[in-house]
Amino acid sequence: MKRSKVFTRSMLVILVGPIAAGGAAHAGDWPGWRGPTGSGTSDEKNLPLKWNGKTGEGVLWKTALKDTTGHSSPIVWGDRVVITTAVQLTREQEEAKQIPDHHFACYQAADGKLLWQTRVAHGPHQEGYNIYAVPTPATDGKAIYCWFGSAVMAAVDFQGKLLWRKERSDQFKLNPGICSSPVLCGDTMIVLCDQGGGQGWLEAVDKKSGEVKWRQKRDKFIYNNTTPLVVRVNGKEQLIVAGGNYGPAWLEGLNPASGEPIWRCAANAFGASPVFAAGLVLSEAPKETMIAVAAGGEGDVTKTLVKWQSANIKSPYSSAVVCGNYVYRVHDQGILRCWDFSTGKDLFTERLENLSHLASPIATADGRIYYVSTGKSYVLRAGPKLEVIGGGNLGGGGNGSSPAVANGRIFVRDFDFLYCLGNTPPRPASGPTR
Repeated sequence: MKRSKVFTRSMLVILVGPIAAGGAAHAGDWPGWRGPTGSGTSDEKNLPLKWNGKTGEGVLWKTALKDTTGHSSPIVWGDRVVITTAVQLTREQEEAKQIPDHHFACYQAADGKLLWQTRVAHGPHQEGYNIYAVPTPATDGKAIYCWFGSAVMAAVDFQGKLLWRKERSDQFKLNPGICSSPVLCGDTMIVLCDQGGGQGWLEAVDKKSGEVKWRQKRDKFIYNNTTPLVVRVNGKEQLIVAGGNYGPAWLEGLNPASGEPIWRCAANAFGASPVFAAGLVLSEAPKETMIAVAAGGEGDVTKTLVKWQSANIKSPYSSAVVCGNYVYRVHDQGILRCWDFSTGKDLFTERLENLSHLASPIATADGRIYYVSTGKSYVLRAGPKLEVIGGGNLGGGGNGSSPAVANGRIFVRDFDFLYCLGNTPPRPASGPTR
């Protein structure tokens, strides 16, 4: 395998750090897509190493999800677990171009009891494949927000009361549908909707009302299902947004108050969301290449702030994760690659049977990497060689939902069940509003 190209140009010295979703997450919460950092890292330690759907080992509880679909990941705040779902359509209903209603569903983290379920009337956009609940919801501890596949946004409080609902009437050209998750920044919810034909947009809506505060056209980009990332650079928040195109495209650092660009780098992403660690953004570049670029520049930084790049990344979906000095990424179905985070040097490429190329991993504070789905899962010890230290199989389909971790437990779902995995009975957690 070819070694990665390493750039030796001088790097900016910058103070950087991740921003928790909504900016106010507490220890133990998992408030949005890929957790409090948006990059799949967690302060948790000693999460379960083994579980088995047949014997019940490591499964604290599972709750049936009847007649629904949903690829969205769970979120956790205090003693509440929230998912989004859509009513499952029959083939006849899909062929008749019916659009299902959507739901927020809230469960008690201790035992999986359904606490409430709130209906959100569908929006105007008809989409096939039953993929109306792909974006993961987000919370600031006061309300829960989401963006559904029929082009409707909504917010509910922690008692399930619908606070607002807003439709988007754009003529959508999507592949395969609305997939990017919302992110929270200050008093706004930010949503990315890149589309075919350069019809896409990026917008920020007021969290209290759902009214648009700003919208930026994305006419230079096409299909892109990644989720933006909010980070802090030199004491100021930046919105990291990936882009895709058949020709040149950009990874950008934007001002989250307006959507105006600060810096950009040649890149070309489709499904793997950007990741931030130690001042570097990891994303996709043209010709199936992963890049590491410093986040503190201005203007076009393609020739000045790219630290390294590594070619031949085959999977367009599962996002990377950084644990210490190691970067992990599913290369393709069943194949895992690892790089040195400092240099981009390839460390190993190994096959793991039935490893999902859809679910994104989690890195914990004790140096473990969790690739968890409701199908075949693996736990690795971070290091320069592959070391499998745990995992299991819940017997589900592993439909692409990524896990959440909170208070010593792992939460994962598919179309049929929501699961809670743990070593012991769950530890008490405080209420959702704290």
